[in-house]
Amino acid sequence: MVELKRQKVRFRRKRVKVSQRSSYNFKGVTRFLISVTLLGVIGMGLVKLKSMFLDADYFLVKTVDVKLYDEKGTLRTFSLGEIENEKIEGRNIFFIDLNEFKEKMEISHPEFKDIVIRRFLPDKLILQAKLRKSVAQIRSDRYYLVDKEGVLLPDVKNFPVPNLPIIAGISSNLAKVQSSKFSDFEKDKLDKALGFIHEIGLIEGLSGYRLKILDITDPGNLSFYFEDMNVEIKIGNTDFHNRLGLLTTLLNQLGSDSAKFKYIDLRFEDPIVGPR
Repeated sequence: MVELKRQKVRFRRKRVKVSQRSSYNFKGVTRFLISVTLLGVIGMGLVKLKSMFLDADYFLVKTVDVKLYDEKGTLRTFSLGEIENEKIEGRNIFFIDLNEFKEKMEISHPEFKDIVIRRFLPDKLILQAKLRKSVAQIRSDRYYLVDKEGVLLPDVKNFPVPNLPIIAGISSNLAKVQSSKFSDFEKDKLDKALGFIHEIGLIEGLSGYRLKILDITDPGNLSFYFEDMNVEIKIGNTDFHNRLGLLTTLLNQLGSDSAKFKYIDLRFEDPIVGPR
């Protein structure tokens, strides 16, 4: 008799293969959604940040502090509310163009130089500048103060300022023309006059004399007068240092007799003294 062996039949589960492409698509969608969410959060944050920094009253300008230093380093301070009739206070501090503000200050306040403007958060602007010093006054329809760089200062006088040399011979009417609009010819004459005033201040032998009037009508032949000395001194337009040194020697020789002479001409190698 033959024995029959029973064979166990095992059923195998069929493996379902997941497409690799589907897995990548799922990850891409997930990343996209996360990115969109982050961008939304960032956008809302920026909107709130804008509202906080730009729309809030916290950053509206309350004061413009001006700090001025003169030639001795002395500090003057005051507050500024507007410039050229344009109100500064109450404007958002981030919306103010500092370069434009500086240019307007240079126009409306020519007596300021080396201007620096900076923001001092949350609500203040600070302007620092040096104050120009007048070295002479130009005689025109009135008397216009001018600094060593030829910049006209806003303090115009009806009468000459004591102890400040008068520059005569500028033909332009300064009530209508600013220094920035001088013709080249007039600007050259003024530069020559200011150079002479600087040079005469370097001559120790002339420290006892005060320059009263410098006539630059003819830029090739400058002439001048000292205070309390009615003698015209002709100096030309070059070699100021040597000619002024020669004048020092000559005035020492003449002494009190200088009042007897009408002019002193320094334009030649040997000075000429003209009697009255």
